[in-house]
Amino acid sequence: MRKNALLMMLILGLTMGMAAPSFAYPERPESARVIYEMWYFPCRVVSMAATTVWDVPTAAFQDGIKGAIGGTKMVARNLGKEDGAYETVAGALVGAPVGLVAGGLYGGLIHGPTYGMYHGFVGYPSPHSGSHSMIFQGKGFVVPYDDNY
Repeated sequence: MRKNALLMMLILGLTMGMAAPSFAYPERPESARVIYEMWYFPCRVVSMAATTVWDVPTAAFQDGIKGAIGGTKMVARNLGKEDGAYETVAGALVGAPVGLVAGGLYGGLIHGPTYGMYHGFVGYPSPHSGSHSMIFQGKGFVVPYDDNY
C-alpha cells in the first residue's frame, strides 16, 4: 500500500512538473485582463525573488571585476602611462583592490537587486537582452509585462 502511494505521488509530481511550464504565461482573453493579471501575480513574485537571488552575487562578482580593471587603469593613467608595465603593476597593487571592493559593493547593493527585482517581475524585452546574468538565456521566469492595453 505504501509503495503504491509513493509511486502515485511520484507520478503526480512528475506530471505536474512537466505540465507547470505550460501554465506559466497562458493566453489571456481580452475580456479577462484584470483577473488574468491577478492570477499571474504570484508567478511574478516568485520570479522576482529567484531572479534577485541570482542577480545579487553575479552582479557583485561582475562589477567587482570591472572595478578592479578600472581601478588598475585609472592609477596607471594617473602615474603617466596607462599601458606602461611599471604603471600597470602599481595600478594593480593600489587601484585593483579598491576597485574590486567598490565595484562589488555597487553590484551587490544596487545593480543586482535593481535588475533582479525589475526584470524578475516585469520580464525581459527579448531572449537576447536582459540583465548581466542572462538567467536562463536572458529570460527570467516572466515574459515581458503586457502594459499596452
